[in-house]
Amino acid sequence: MVEIASSASGTSRRGFLAGTAGVAAAAAGLSRPAIAAPSEPIRLGILNTFTGPQSYPGMASTAAMELYFEQINWTVAGRKVEFIKEDDQFTPQVGLEKAKKFVERDKVDMIVGPQGSNVAMALLNYVVPTKTFFVVSGAGTNAITRTLRPYVFRTSISTYQLSHPVAQWMYENLSKEVVLTAADYAGGHDVMEAFSEPFKAAGGKILKEIYPPLGTTDYSPYLTDIKSLNPKATYNFYPGSDAIRFLQQYVQYGLQATAPLTGFELIDEESLAAAGRSALGVITAVPYTNALDTPENKAFVAAYLAKTKKKPDHFADYGYTAAAVIHRTLEATGGDTDRDKMSKAMEAVSFAAPRGPFRFDPTSHNPIENVYMCKVEDVNGEMINKPFQTLKDVRDPGNNN
Repeated sequence: MVEIASSASGTSRRGFLAGTAGVAAAAAGLSRPAIAAPSEPIRLGILNTFTGPQSYPGMASTAAMELYFEQINWTVAGRKVEFIKEDDQFTPQVGLEKAKKFVERDKVDMIVGPQGSNVAMALLNYVVPTKTFFVVSGAGTNAITRTLRPYVFRTSISTYQLSHPVAQWMYENLSKEVVLTAADYAGGHDVMEAFSEPFKAAGGKILKEIYPPLGTTDYSPYLTDIKSLNPKATYNFYPGSDAIRFLQQYVQYGLQATAPLTGFELIDEESLAAAGRSALGVITAVPYTNALDTPENKAFVAAYLAKTKKKPDHFADYGYTAAAVIHRTLEATGGDTDRDKMSKAMEAVSFAAPRGPFRFDPTSHNPIENVYMCKVEDVNGEMINKPFQTLKDVRDPGNNN
């Protein structure tokens, strides 16, 4: 049995996901030898938000990684895998301090995470000059992969890949005038910029951009503002519990009936459960929905459900896919955690994930993958984020943008 180290007080929910998904390991402690002895475990520094209102994505993703490694007996290429977990508290400075601990004290082979784009951007200032291998398993801000860095890979998705397709779809199918709202932090502004540029280029008009602070509990002033503008649609992004409160209050204000709500990653299993019928009709573009009808996804959903009593969402898929990528990379290197060998092997990873075909763009280390236009529907009494259109092989433009 592999011992899992953790100083994150919120990670007791790792049992909440313990047997269907995966992630594995490799590369880059400052004083760690390039090739560790075969008897040494592969140490992964798992950095994510495990406490507070933004904790659900990090816990779901991390637990899914644990599940994957349980499936392969916590062993890759003959070496055991060990997680060392730290809570970034959704705070850049805290995340940076934990990253330094991983590298300088724990001698991890790789840092995996976080979900918060604000934290991920802070880490880049440290991992790049120290040549630390960094797998971004959640954060979506475009800048992470707009410059090619040999030891930085993203296994989730960029904001461009979700916001750009939605902008085009909305202009053609829903409204040529929209109001944009998002939580006031780096990720929120990044998402809105990724939407507004193609929407305006198509001829659309942004009526107003509204940015409530993270952690807002009463959205009534902002919803009143939206109502006064009388838009035909809105595009929105709120992380964690902010999304649940915004969804519920949006419907309570009667806005969903006149201005259909669309958004970036607003819908996950937690928000569906909490928002209930308030989420009906919400349209999003996502890299994954558990309603996908593929053998890989059916197996994933069944295993995840058996362990957690919940269906997976895109945060769980983020963890699963990151794990699968790292596993395949280390198998290709024979367990060798040399950074250059890892980078070359990871660039070549290509497989059928629960979310669909997955591979990396070698010019950016960002995924090339499908994006699904989804609408929340009631299917036999169950709220489902149901896909109605598949956009294949969507890629971020990288530094060509």
